[in-house]
Amino acid sequence: MANVLIVSGGTGGHIFPAVVFGRWLEQNRGAAVSWLSGSRPLEAEIYASAGVEPYRLSLEGSPLGVRSPMRVLRRSLSLFSAFGETRRCLNEVRPEVVFLFGGYVSFAPLLLCRRRGIPVVVHEQNAVAGRVTRLASRLGVTVTTGWKECAGLRGPFTPVGIPVREPERIPREEALRRLKLSFPENTRVVGVASGSLGSRPLAEELMGAAKALRGRDGAEFVLLGEAMPGGGENVHFVGRQWDMNPFYSLCDVLVCRAGGSTLAEALRWGIPTLAIPWEKSAEGHQVKNALCFAAEGGGSVWRENSGTTSLEDEVKALLERTFTACENATRLSSSLKLAQTAGF
Repeated sequence: MANVLIVSGGTGGHIFPAVVFGRWLEQNRGAAVSWLSGSRPLEAEIYASAGVEPYRLSLEGSPLGVRSPMRVLRRSLSLFSAFGETRRCLNEVRPEVVFLFGGYVSFAPLLLCRRRGIPVVVHEQNAVAGRVTRLASRLGVTVTTGWKECAGLRGPFTPVGIPVREPERIPREEALRRLKLSFPENTRVVGVASGSLGSRPLAEELMGAAKALRGRDGAEFVLLGEAMPGGGENVHFVGRQWDMNPFYSLCDVLVCRAGGSTLAEALRWGIPTLAIPWEKSAEGHQVKNALCFAAEGGGSVWRENSGTTSLEDEVKALLERTFTACENATRLSSSLKLAQTAGF
């Protein structure tokens, strides 16, 4: 494998799996990998955090994702420009294969590669296929998926999982130092990840739950994202983090939105997780992601406005299950050591 082009844009849920896979191709297959993205500042920030300088299309998003007539027109014109920009990228890179990791930037590369006869593979991180993935499937392109289910596809697909960053477990004191936090040694930590775009409603709900659990359960809540008003003494914002190792190393339990890549990382780290899908996600894909995640034993799911249990009760139950399991494991380990000492 020589020249490879990987196309990915939008959010970290698309970009990080693409970067991880590209680095793997470089290290294990000797490939010369290039990346192609859109022009959003967030995309540039994510790629820069991974040390990648992608080719950039002038696209900022799909014309189907906005309501303003002017933005629809502007994005439609940018989409036409993207074909010329993609053509120049293909001429320069001359890829032997192109991998599409979803997002609006994949549309022009898909059609141009099909026209030129360049092999294409699509990777879908969500349990509901996006528009480009569905089009690719209808065109007979190879489709791989992150989950065993992928609603909306008529053709075949191959579940392969989602590429995730290799965990680097950091000692608790070092993780606290990197995140500029200070907790007592036995503090229970609830990590809150609301996606690379952030979710203010989720953060507000978690701040309410944190207040209710303050003191009684001794839990500290660590939220990714910029600080918001209304947090109590046990609520700590640590800003946007692209190196997730300190955050995940600190988490005793995790509460997160149900983006495919976030859930895949939770599975990889083995953190007890409560997934809260964004109910307004396109075609309900986060709900489907969360259900697939739970089916694979990754954790539990709580639906907002479900009218069943409160978020406070769900977080409390997650903490109790986690620490009861830890205490049981500790007691079992101690019993085995005593038995060995006694000669059994």
